[in-house]
Formats: sequence, structure tokens, C-alpha cells
Amino acid sequence: MAGDWSGPGYGVADASTREAIRLGARLEGLALDPVYSGKGLAGLIGLARQGRFKPDDAVIWIHTGGSPGIFAYPVTMATASAERPSHL
Repeated sequence: MAGDWSGPGYGVADASTREAIRLGARLEGLALDPVYSGKGLAGLIGLARQGRFKPDDAVIWIHTGGSPGIFAYPVTMATASAERPSHL
């Protein structure tokens, strides 16, 4: 379902969003916010883990921003960076 990765509220990051923020930063150098781009990537990661995409599927995820979220949500960003990495 589309809302499975929306978290508990606007700008409130759950574990999957924090993981996506951390993975995006660590693996691709992306700055993701906990409002839109972090939750969007969390959804993409979740769908991939569910096997929603075939290996030869073309999947496009659009990064719409995120840098301001680093400053607007300092507690979330600090928490996401301090958590231990989970499996990929």
C-alpha cells in the first residue's frame, strides 16, 4: 500500500525513513529530508525488498530536494546518522 512508508506524521521519521536517509547519505551522498524524499526512498527500498521489481525493470526515483531538511529537522537528522546501520 502506498502509505506504508509515510511514517507516523508529517515530518516525523520512522525507522524506515531514518534508514533511507542514512543509506542515501552513506551510499550515494544524498541529502534527504524526513518529510518527502526520505519517506519516498524508504518506500522504494521497501518495495524492492518485497520483490516488487524484477532485475531488468527500469525504476526511476526522483530526488526532489532535501538539503533544507538537514537544518529544519536537526533531531531527526542526528538520530538517523547515529543509528547503527541495518542490513542492506
